[in-house]
Amino acid sequence: MDRTTLGPLSVSSLSLGAMLFGTTTEEATSHRLLDGFVAEGGNFIDTSNNYAFWPANGRSGASEELLGRWLKDRGRRDDLVIATKTGALPSRPGAGLEDIQGLGKETIIRDIEDSLRRLGTDYVDLYYAHIDDRTTPLEETLAGFDAVVRSGKVRAIACSNHTVWRIERARQLSRQLGFPEYVGLQQHFSYFRPRPDSDLKRNATMGLRGGWGTEGGLRGQHLDYIRFNPEFRVIAYSPLLRGAYHHPEKMGAEIRTEDNARRRVALDAVAAELGATAGQVVLAWMMCSTPAIIPLMAVSNQEQLAENLGAAALKLTPEQMHRLDTAA
Repeated sequence: MDRTTLGPLSVSSLSLGAMLFGTTTEEATSHRLLDGFVAEGGNFIDTSNNYAFWPANGRSGASEELLGRWLKDRGRRDDLVIATKTGALPSRPGAGLEDIQGLGKETIIRDIEDSLRRLGTDYVDLYYAHIDDRTTPLEETLAGFDAVVRSGKVRAIACSNHTVWRIERARQLSRQLGFPEYVGLQQHFSYFRPRPDSDLKRNATMGLRGGWGTEGGLRGQHLDYIRFNPEFRVIAYSPLLRGAYHHPEKMGAEIRTEDNARRRVALDAVAAELGATAGQVVLAWMMCSTPAIIPLMAVSNQEQLAENLGAAALKLTPEQMHRLDTAA
């Protein structure tokens, strides 16, 4: 699998999400999936301190704990790039994302200690601001990240579920204050595009700090920003729309548009030419884009893992990329 840069980190072109490992994906299966990903050259593994509190058998920290046991058993921590997150841990038992701890300096410093203990490691490679916190001054949030980087407990920082103006404001402040800068953004993104107002409807029901939902998605302004700031990388979560490319009945109303019907025709045509699945072409399209996007894949079985890993070997021609990009 190819490698790409993410700030100071060298990461695989595909990332493996461990969100449900240890909850809905049981331990032995999770270990096999991690082993299979690494065996094919993957090194970029993603988790969070609040994964996964929402399933019936879930609790915050379960994913980090499972990864910690796997890392200890395999003994190859230095070969891997481990990313985790802070800021979206529910503040009390029974709470959801409407009541989270946020991104205060002391929260960031406390949370990294807890994450390191669960992961069984002295450092994490990438530490995310999980959900933007408009109630805490950005200077305080960035001071918290500066503290954990200076302590050697974090190698690089990034953000997730942020708007463009907040990203740029944070990066400007980091330069002014001598703090580390966000090196990337983790945001919902896929080949099919949601209706323009879909994130606004979702945000209105989420009740999050500042009113921004967790799946606003990568929009035109984000894409414009990364084209002019190619060193600032994007990691796309839910790139396969939770299986909707294989199972169209899973597609929400915000995706069922005439625009996406035309994109489906182009997608299926390219997939047929390559002897690939639609999902593989979606992942390859991201990795072949300019600048390239790092897909964050979620898998629960070996078949899904094998299919997604197959996308890393696909090379789309400029003509195929043009057809996919202009199908609208």
